[in-house]
Amino acid sequence: MADMFNHGSAGHEVDISYDEEGSCVVYTSADVPAGSPLRISYGDYYLTNPSATFAKYGFIDETCPSTFCKMMDIIPSTELTNIGLSYSRMLFYKDTGEVSEEVYDVLLYQILSDKNKQQKAEFYTACVNGDAATKAAYHQQYMGETMGKLKKHVDSFLKDLDELAVKTATKDLGEH
Repeated sequence: MADMFNHGSAGHEVDISYDEEGSCVVYTSADVPAGSPLRISYGDYYLTNPSATFAKYGFIDETCPSTFCKMMDIIPSTELTNIGLSYSRMLFYKDTGEVSEEVYDVLLYQILSDKNKQQKAEFYTACVNGDAATKAAYHQQYMGETMGKLKKHVDSFLKDLDELAVKTATKDLGEH
């Protein structure tokens, strides 16, 4: 039954522990007025990882400042991982509209993979060696293509989020 508690990112009234026999013990950590929701914290990791929250708990915490850039058409490789393909680093920030550097790097690497193998190798070397000037030059050269690919992804992602929001809003809470 403890999985039915609401998530409280800004605070919570319920704590959970386990006794010596492994039984779950739930208790309030603050005074809770009758009829108020009982909330637990799902942990700091879930406050910064909306994808994990949704996958594990079935909801998106709208207080989270970022969401992960899920580029499902990109096949993970050692090279992509080395330049930043990680769902903990490839972020979109809701409040500011910023996009993490890793998103741009992975997109550009994918573009170069389709266009020019020598430039792909040079860009990869610049990424793993921290050569900011070479990276910046490639980003400048391919800015239009990178932004076009990013826009296409963001538009698709926002459409998916809208569909999930509708699905969530129409979910029968009596089902579990």
